[in-house]
Amino acid sequence: MSNSSLSSEELNQICEDAFVNVKEACMRLQERTKCSNQVVVKMLNNVAEYYILQG
Repeated sequence: MSNSSLSSEELNQICEDAFVNVKEACMRLQERTKCSNQVVVKMLNNVAEYYILQG
């Protein structure tokens, strides 16, 4: 996906929305599993690594 067609404001809004969605998903995970922050960080690092490898 190219972001060249998005304005800076639109891109910022998308990033803010994504952050909120990921944060809420992490909070739900912790509420349901009672896992530690370290587990959430490991999961997020795994997701980041997936996207890095896709690049």
